[in-house]
Amino acid sequence: MKIALLTNAFGPPGGAGRIAEMQVGILKDAGHEVRVFRPDTGWLRWPAPIRLLRHLADLFSHREMTDKIIAWHPDVLLTHNLTGCGFGTPSAVSQKSKVKSQKFVIPTEAEGSLRNVAWIHVLHDVQLFEPSGRLKDAGPVTRWQKTWTAMRQFFFGTPDLVISPTKWLLDQHLRRGWFEGVRTEVLPNPAPPVSFALRAPSDPLRLLSVGGTKEKGAELMSDLEMRYALSVTILETVSHAQVLNAMREADVLLVPSQIEENQPTVILEAMSVGLPVIASDVGGVRETLGDAGLIVPRDSDEAWIRAIESLQDPETYREQSTMMYELAKRHDPEAYAERFLRFIAG
Repeated sequence: MKIALLTNAFGPPGGAGRIAEMQVGILKDAGHEVRVFRPDTGWLRWPAPIRLLRHLADLFSHREMTDKIIAWHPDVLLTHNLTGCGFGTPSAVSQKSKVKSQKFVIPTEAEGSLRNVAWIHVLHDVQLFEPSGRLKDAGPVTRWQKTWTAMRQFFFGTPDLVISPTKWLLDQHLRRGWFEGVRTEVLPNPAPPVSFALRAPSDPLRLLSVGGTKEKGAELMSDLEMRYALSVTILETVSHAQVLNAMREADVLLVPSQIEENQPTVILEAMSVGLPVIASDVGGVRETLGDAGLIVPRDSDEAWIRAIESLQDPETYREQSTMMYELAKRHDPEAYAERFLRFIAG
């Protein structure tokens, strides 16, 4: 099959871009022909007032992008994060293909061949109802979210299938009126291939955190270091390989997210090397960790310290490491690829 992938991010460093790139690899390995369509999103770095106007223009379909996709004659349109792509673009591609397939007309080169295009949308975050893609509190459904939902739904249309890495993320969209009557599936993101090694805690524990921003909990980590004389290694902009190498040298991964996160990539990376995790109780983190890991309130210094101290016990530490390895089996890359290809096949 010919599969068109429309996304605003492809490849590292972000998790969404990595998943899109990985899916292309899976599809090509299975013998499919894939083409990636990706717009210029430099305007996301513009000043806020101008950026808001651009967000409004982004509600509509991008004619040039729509014509390019249709002209390529895909069988499947696979969409990921769409900010900058035109939220009406997938619907325009799908509708034009269906109209042309139902009429005895000779299509122009830009309109493509007489076929239906199946549309599959992959969720990564909350940008369909929060333009920033960041959610501080999952509880309330705000007027701001209702407004963006109403506007974007009008142009977005109806996919044939929506795939979400967590039930939590899917539920956040359903609560706000998204995807009514649409087939939905939860497909957890895969972990890297497992690299097994026997682990034992150091004294003192070697603590690691990835992401040096306030939203990723950098301020909380600094506070813990000052108040409790801890030493935390904080990685900022580094490659996937560098993160895994640092995890092999660390004893504990701290994930002190201060916003609602879907399925942090660092947790998937940690389970592949059996690294015990202490994480904020936000978003889809509890669902991702299951019975593994230690989950604490995001803003409780005392809870973080108790969790860290508990992993100084060798037996508790080995138990947590084993549970992370077991968790990695449920995020097996081959099993992910098999399910994903079944969705593509319909």
